[in-house]
Amino acid sequence: MPTTNANQCRQAAQYARIIAAIARNRPAPPATLQILQVIASQMDTAANYLDTDTPGPLSSLPIEATEALWLAEVLAEDNPATQLPADFTNYVLHHVTGRPLPFPEPMLPLSDRLAMQEVDLTNRLQHLHDDTDMQAAHPDEWLRTVFSLWQKLMRLADAVREDNNRSYHQ
Repeated sequence: MPTTNANQCRQAAQYARIIAAIARNRPAPPATLQILQVIASQMDTAANYLDTDTPGPLSSLPIEATEALWLAEVLAEDNPATQLPADFTNYVLHHVTGRPLPFPEPMLPLSDRLAMQEVDLTNRLQHLHDDTDMQAAHPDEWLRTVFSLWQKLMRLADAVREDNNRSYHQ
């Protein structure tokens, strides 16, 4: 059975703390700010348990950490205004569990302009996902750039839904 090592757990904890800071500093309406604060708190909880975990089999990841990550993800899913991507906690666990990094579903825009924007943003996200050097050397900058792209992608998805529903596309 594969095992985790102390470096993987520390890196996962570091990523969780960076995402917590991103959530805390995200401009949003008051109701969404409250949810972002709870998500940040859950990410900090996960980080604390990942920092204190004794490496062992992957199935032995601290249940408290996985529960905190799950709760953060559910809160984000239930509150799209947080503009956190689905499966965003995979950024924390990717190097520990091998889970794939999140990637957006195709938006299928009917407008050429929006289609070009989608291609540009998804290509940029894929480039960042592939940039393991930046991930290792500058995790804070890397994650902030990734989450900024996700915000743009989520706003674009809203614009695509609105544009695709216009009568001239019907």
